[in-house]
Amino acid sequence: MKIFKILVACAGVSAASFANAAEVRQVAEIKASPAAVWAKIGEWCAIKDWHPAIASCDAGKKGFRTLTLKSGGKILEKLTKTGKYSYSYEILESPLPVKNYQATLIAKPDSLGTTDLTWTAKFDPKGKSEADAVAAIKGVFEAGLKNVKDNVKFDATPATAPAATAAAATAAATAKDAARMTSREERQKKLEAAKLYALEKVAKAKEEFAKARATLAEKAKAAAEAAKAAYEKAKAAMTQAAKQMEEPKKN
Repeated sequence: MKIFKILVACAGVSAASFANAAEVRQVAEIKASPAAVWAKIGEWCAIKDWHPAIASCDAGKKGFRTLTLKSGGKILEKLTKTGKYSYSYEILESPLPVKNYQATLIAKPDSLGTTDLTWTAKFDPKGKSEADAVAAIKGVFEAGLKNVKDNVKFDATPATAPAATAAAATAAATAKDAARMTSREERQKKLEAAKLYALEKVAKAKEEFAKARATLAEKAKAAAEAAKAAYEKAKAAMTQAAKQMEEPKKN
């Protein structure tokens, strides 16, 4: 019994490891906003209007759709997830060489202001090689995306209004940033000018103080020299007077 359980567990791991062995991803750049693109192709059964291989779509039961191919085959699909500009689904029955098929169609804005319409799928091959299964799904995706890009006409208002709004908001933000930058630069310039003016004033004051100090030093030196000269003169006069007083005594 234990050996049987181990074998069953191993078989489960092996099967899981081979699930969704193949992947396909195709992208078309659409010159419209995601909102405009999705307004045209995002409805669950709108695929009949934009995929050249689909003759009709029946969404009789909620969350399911049956696609009738122009070649006569039918594909039963189940909706598994929806987003603002996306949906995911799985194929339950189809003539395609796939099983465990899970796919997502999504419209995203790109860096150029347009939309990347991306279709991806994961699956296992059924009745064909993996290369053949991948080629079949890739052909389905390429045909649909090319037709959307080349032939679907998108309304101008939904396509341009959000972009215009975004552009206006960006321009306003840029202008605001520029105004703030200009204001900061002006304040910085005024501050630098005030600093320069203050430094010039300080330098001039220092220069005038140095000159005054030098002038005072020169005046003090001149006064000292004048006092010294007066002292020497007075001393000489006193000496002369003393000599004159001594002369009568000698006589």
